[in-house]
Amino acid sequence: MTTHTIFLIRHGTTEWMEQGIVHGSLDSPLSEQGRKEAQQTAAALQSLNITRIFSSPQGRALETAGIIAQKLGGIPITQLDNLREMDLGSMEGKKDIHSKVKRHPLLAFILLPVWFIAFGISGEKQSLLKQRTMKAWTDILSEKTDGNAAVVSHGIALNALTTQLPFDTQVRKKKRQNFKPCSITTVSIDEHQQAAIKDINNTKHIEEEHNHDH
Repeated sequence: MTTHTIFLIRHGTTEWMEQGIVHGSLDSPLSEQGRKEAQQTAAALQSLNITRIFSSPQGRALETAGIIAQKLGGIPITQLDNLREMDLGSMEGKKDIHSKVKRHPLLAFILLPVWFIAFGISGEKQSLLKQRTMKAWTDILSEKTDGNAAVVSHGIALNALTTQLPFDTQVRKKKRQNFKPCSITTVSIDEHQQAAIKDINNTKHIEEEHNHDH
């Protein structure tokens, strides 16, 4: 039996995302589109009995969480350092060549090995990322308050966390999720504190709003 639900949310679109620049531990404010996405996400959460919000301390996540908290009546936000994005080392602040060259096989063959070597030398290890995101998850579960929770984090961090959580039998588990801006992932928690992902990377609340715009 589900006792409460935790909604995992990626932050909204940022100015750097629109410019194709890598974030990692660096930061960029939400763009106008990102703020709109956060408002739409808040509207989707309004009737879901959210009583607390946890957020990465990085600006783009906190800005998203703040917009949601305000829309939901000033819900308190707890910052958890372990929800921050993966440190991408020397790739941070540079153009995202990965997304560009992967569409061109020859370029990808030449450039991507160099990209990944640079990351392997200077970036955060995947094993450490998995450990700390699971620590954040344990801290969130330890909060014994009524109602449901929203958690605002980042694409790679959320991928590391969700790959460690059980999936409902109706939900397909992928090796890697490409979490979209302000996507909502729904995790049910039973009376034994056991989690089950019921829905992942859902952006219907964004897409529907876009349809209304046209």
